[in-house]
Amino acid sequence: MCDVNPFAPEAVKAAYNDSEDWLDALNLYLWDNYTALCDFVAQHLPQWRVMPLEGTYLVWVDVSACCDDVATYCDKILEKAKVWLNPGTMYGPKSGEGYVRINIACPRTLLMEALERIKNVI
Repeated sequence: MCDVNPFAPEAVKAAYNDSEDWLDALNLYLWDNYTALCDFVAQHLPQWRVMPLEGTYLVWVDVSACCDDVATYCDKILEKAKVWLNPGTMYGPKSGEGYVRINIACPRTLLMEALERIKNVI
């Protein structure tokens, strides 16, 4: 059984084969979201450490200076800020310890609103 929307494969083919300008603009937008995240963290959440982006829109952030238990930390942020961060341990029990992942594939206004909410909770 497949969960993919039946239009998705055709949309992906069109994006990669016929939409180079769109894809370039998307990559630039994602990069700008990444730099906005880095700037915000440097200014407002200096205890966080943003990892270099590695060809994805999921950003690893080291939050080990803030907490001993990342899952509990993420639960607190979800409950109080209404922002869902993924604990790094979802991606490997040891390799993701002390990290969260933030999805930056969203409108920048939503990213900045989420970061403001997190800042206000932390």
